Amino acid sequence: MTSFSRRTLLQATAAIAASPVLMQAKAAYAAAAYHFVRIEGLAEQAVGEIVLKELYRRADMDITITAMPGRRALQEAASGNKDGETLRVYALGENKPSLIRLETPLSSLQTVAFSKKGADISLSSKEDLANYRNIMVKGVLHTEAITKGINGVQSATDASSMFKMVKVGRADLALTSGFDGLVWVERLGYGNDIEVVNPVLNDQPLYHYVHESKRGVLDVLEPLAASLEASGELNEIRSSAEQAFLSEL
Repeated sequence: MTSFSRRTLLQATAAIAASPVLMQAKAAYAAAAYHFVRIEGLAEQAVGEIVLKELYRRADMDITITAMPGRRALQEAASGNKDGETLRVYALGENKPSLIRLETPLSSLQTVAFSKKGADISLSSKEDLANYRNIMVKGVLHTEAITKGINGVQSATDASSMFKMVKVGRADLALTSGFDGLVWVERLGYGNDIEVVNPVLNDQPLYHYVHESKRGVLDVLEPLAASLEASGELNEIRSSAEQAFLSEL
């Protein structure tokens, strides 16, 4: 983005944020407390929680986030039992019409494979996954999507179990996000046993979703998120969140 277009976008989003209608909406929604869910046991989801709390804090809104298994989290959010999902891929909004997407992505993830060091693995694209025994964490949409049509994909309840299956030779490839995988390899002490397999299989943005009954919240969040993205501050928030998470390992 050129300096002119960046400046223009910043001015426009600032004007929207200061509009009387938006100020009234912000005051109305600030009076409520919101309860979101995220997938448990995944590093990028924990980082996403930090980012989302900061976004809502800047909007003067109070939120709570509960971690749970991926499929249960989706069910809770889509049914309206909870107010939405912290971070999910774009396709979620296409498949679950009750969940409304914040159009500015708050993060991104790279889907990659991890194998035992020294294993005879050759990947040039996601289609090559069919040649190996794959394992993924149940309920994680980006790995479910990349293994669609591949037979015999194993599911683990969490990332720890997934990597242990690769380490003991019961699976060839653990499929997850690059950031999450590196965190778990470090956390489990598998640095001498497990490695990333190139190339990156997919790279996609992550979006915040709210239940349709709370769609008005997005009127407040969208101009704020767009302004933070245009200024580069959203990237700074993400980087700080990653460092905060890594410092606690």
